[in-house]
Amino acid sequence: MKQTGFSLAEMLVALAISSVLLLSAARLLPVLQSNNLQTLMRFQLQEELQLMMFTLEKSVLRAGYCRGECRGQGLTLGADGHCLLVRWDENSNGKWEGVESSDSDFYGYRWRDGSLETQRGVDRCDGGGWERLNDPRTVTIESFRATQSDRQIRLTITAFAKAFPSVRLTVERWLTAANL
Repeated sequence: MKQTGFSLAEMLVALAISSVLLLSAARLLPVLQSNNLQTLMRFQLQEELQLMMFTLEKSVLRAGYCRGECRGQGLTLGADGHCLLVRWDENSNGKWEGVESSDSDFYGYRWRDGSLETQRGVDRCDGGGWERLNDPRTVTIESFRATQSDRQIRLTITAFAKAFPSVRLTVERWLTAANL
């Protein structure tokens, strides 16, 4: 019986080719993982910014609503557009509950120290007790700006992911505040 198989030279060539392919794959895998993680971070950042923007949109669209005799402005911009103060008659009782009330109809949003913050019962942009809308360990809000032209309100948020500072996103909305 005659046995056939690969010669030593053929085996060495096959091993050399396999080694080159494995080394190429080993160099490509970290790049693929990094790109995958960066894409995931971009998606998570977009989701977080969309949730923040949705909260701001709801407030701006409600701003100025009153089923009675309410005095004052329904929307005020402060701190060069980095703070947004809104009021609306949340319980439809015909008046805006003051800042000292537990059912206050005054809401504020401000940009401070890399975070977008909110507080109920405020009529100024300074002071303490504000809550962050973002987790500063994962997302840094680079800027927040609100501008107003008559009843048109423009909201812009720019942020980046802490893990990948190159992953930056800007979300912008133009709204018409019907109650102002």
